[in-house]
Amino acid sequence: MKRILYIHHGGALGGAPLSLLLLLQQLDRSCFEPIVLCLAAGPVVERFRAAGIETHVATDISDFSQTELVWYGNALLWQLPGKALRFLPSVTAARRYLRHFQPDLVHLNSSTLAAPAQAAFQERLPVVWHIREPLARGYFGLRRRWLRRRIARHATRVVAVSENDAAQLLRSDRIRVIHNFVDFAIFDHSIDLDAARAHLNLTPAQHVVTMLGGCSAPKGTLPFVRALPLVRAKIPNTRFLVAGPKPQVGASKPLPALLKRLSRADAYDRAVMAAAGASIASGALRFLGDRDDVPRLLVASDLLVFPSVVPHFARPVIEAGAMAKPVVASDLGGPRELVRHDETGLLIPPNNPQKLAEAIIAILSDPARARAMCVAGYRRACELFDAQKNAARTFAIYEELIGT
Repeated sequence: MKRILYIHHGGALGGAPLSLLLLLQQLDRSCFEPIVLCLAAGPVVERFRAAGIETHVATDISDFSQTELVWYGNALLWQLPGKALRFLPSVTAARRYLRHFQPDLVHLNSSTLAAPAQAAFQERLPVVWHIREPLARGYFGLRRRWLRRRIARHATRVVAVSENDAAQLLRSDRIRVIHNFVDFAIFDHSIDLDAARAHLNLTPAQHVVTMLGGCSAPKGTLPFVRALPLVRAKIPNTRFLVAGPKPQVGASKPLPALLKRLSRADAYDRAVMAAAGASIASGALRFLGDRDDVPRLLVASDLLVFPSVVPHFARPVIEAGAMAKPVVASDLGGPRELVRHDETGLLIPPNNPQKLAEAIIAILSDPARARAMCVAGYRRACELFDAQKNAARTFAIYEELIGT
């Protein structure tokens, strides 16, 4: 039996760790023994352990992010010196873990894991490097160039979750594009609609529009909440739901709250709350927090919105397809691959509440068009995002590198 060490860069819930969990649930345990190493504690660690996967936490390894979602510039520039100083110690720490676990192969679950990649390379271990996010250029492109070269040098095989992500890398015949996927046994669109609505205190007559991703600047929460009054001006009986981390304004103690305000660390959350205040008060907008019932939430929804302002693969879009729901998404790399405009949903300019509202109104006001999008979206999800098919392509890479 071959042992595979999976390294993940955090401990919080999100698309990357949940995608990894889905992959591991498809793994043939008679051939491969999985061990997960997370670089931070958090709910994801317990998710892996609850699934019967040996999971450890390594806080002495630091990641290094240069992605469209997080990079060390602007408000995060202060983190760059510390990240740079921790890089070589992180390589050393990662080598200790590799010698302890003695894997046959290392699977890195993010582009942010340059230190473990170097460690595995130095230990002469094959590396499958999963690129789940597009690389950010940054100020001058120097760090992106550095990371591209690291990926090209240290990865035995690269798995990119979209053509857009693959295009950010140095060209190589070692790159494979394998889309993220969903388990259709879980994302079952036969879940009872009335029960799903009742669970969320929604009525059958209401129009429900859902965003998955919480309060996040890259994911476009602000244009989403700004679109709501425009939608309700045309379709008053509309409710917007936001699942994921709620806006975090201030802090419970005076000094941390003051520091947060002075550093503008919560500036985006404040802007969201300022735009959302009246809608929250009226009950038209609800921030639901983190959810573990996404299939039921999607069943209760009329459509899914993914209003990202930066390009990246959109797991909510493929989940909506699995649940036979139409989609409105930003016309950027990632969503552009997943949504067929005017067939499975609508693509709109990013960061444009007016165009977003118009697209939502167009779908909600035309039930026949919405139903056609549901059918087409589900068909496309079955073709491109099936768990067994896409996981098998990843496992074929393992067999190519280390056998079974």
